[in-house]
Amino acid sequence: MTLTDPLIATLAVPVLVTVAVAVLLRLIGGAGTGARTAAFGIPVGLIVAVALLPGLAPTPPVTVMEKLVWLAAAGGLIGILIEMVTQTRFISALAAFFWPFLAVVWTSGIDVTAVISGETPAHQFPYRVFEVSAVAGLIVGRMHQIAEVELCAPVALIVIAAGLGAVGLATGPGYAWAIGLPLAAAGLGWVVCNWPNRRLPFGAPGEIGGSAVAIALAAVMVYQARVPVVLVLLVLSALAIEPLARRFVATNALTKSEAVRPIALAGILALPAALAVVLALYAPALIPDIYRP
Repeated sequence: MTLTDPLIATLAVPVLVTVAVAVLLRLIGGAGTGARTAAFGIPVGLIVAVALLPGLAPTPPVTVMEKLVWLAAAGGLIGILIEMVTQTRFISALAAFFWPFLAVVWTSGIDVTAVISGETPAHQFPYRVFEVSAVAGLIVGRMHQIAEVELCAPVALIVIAAGLGAVGLATGPGYAWAIGLPLAAAGLGWVVCNWPNRRLPFGAPGEIGGSAVAIALAAVMVYQARVPVVLVLLVLSALAIEPLARRFVATNALTKSEAVRPIALAGILALPAALAVVLALYAPALIPDIYRP
């Protein structure tokens, strides 16, 4: 099997690349800047994994998959800049908040400047892009809140990205699994770097180039109406149950050890995503149509 084998490129390569980049940045930058920028390994792992898939076109990005990869790269680089210049979590949170909006607008070909300049009548602008993007931005904000709580943010990233990828496999849009599964694998590589003891902070490169891209993927799936909204919401509900799951894991005698907590937390957070996949595969008629942009 070669590195271009889709299974290897999607699952194994992102883990290895993320670990290698994180360790390298930590060694080069030291305990300060190096540790804060080590999460850049997550977008790099995604980029390398997608680059190895057959049929990927070179620049400029045209497909949804290619544009999301570019957003991951840009988010990682902006995150590095933030960590090197300001080290202000508010700036990274603000940038991450707008990432789903950028993703939806760019992948859908919406020309915002035409409305601003008056070339396109205001009533013709698809305003529901703001609805989807605002909700997605608030979800990114929740990811930002838990970024410094043990390994909760990368574990949530793994579950959400893998869940969206699996739902994509079950319902059709290829970009969903082509982005979601390697992004989840890259998140797994980050957890490997910090297991069983957390060594590195989940910095802005991982937050903007990783977590925000996962939520942006969800926003694109919803806005393009290719995936039932209920399935996407089930996957994202991992963040709603995260506080209870974290408390349960921390107090349960079987799971409260530092080495077991991330694994147990991932298992609990994955339950809604598993339900979404089961519904998509075996009971699509039961999925209600509650929102259509």
